[in-house]
Amino acid sequence: MNMRRALLVCAATLILGGCAASPYGTPPDTSDPWELVHSARAWLEKGRPRGALPSLHQAQRNLEGLDPQGREYRHLEAAIMNEYGRVYEMTSNLDEAEAALREADRISLSIPEIRPLAFDITYNLSTVLERQNRPGESCEYLRRAHATIIDLDETPSPPPEGYGGHSQAFIDQTVMPRIEGRANRIDCRL
Repeated sequence: MNMRRALLVCAATLILGGCAASPYGTPPDTSDPWELVHSARAWLEKGRPRGALPSLHQAQRNLEGLDPQGREYRHLEAAIMNEYGRVYEMTSNLDEAEAALREADRISLSIPEIRPLAFDITYNLSTVLERQNRPGESCEYLRRAHATIIDLDETPSPPPEGYGGHSQAFIDQTVMPRIEGRANRIDCRL
């Protein structure tokens, strides 16, 4: 585990009150890091960021068994950092959210074929920057998110990296209204 990730994990545990004593959030009994990431996402979708931490910690431990130079490692590492960023953002620890998401963005740039994850990361970073009252930077990442989603609309990615058969409806009904809403709030021309 590199030093930056170790510090982020440590900070998350300290700032968010520790995950070991949590009455919820027990990760699934699996060694599949993707299943653990999906478990963390499920906790976040329920609005329970602290419940996501045990699964993210376990996914990070399982990540260490993969080749750090491999695409799968980088994809998983970016996904884990993205979810840590979401945990921090949901708990209003915006500086740590920004750091985690910038790290996720840095990693995702080395795997450009992972466009849905790149969209999620840049959109999440735009969210954090908007909450930090940094509209210019938020707009920059929102533009990147918008360009990525337009690219995904034109050339869909198949699962597991893509959104699957319902991608058009997801983009039209969920993603684009959110992008346009933020663009209006921060006066960002897309």
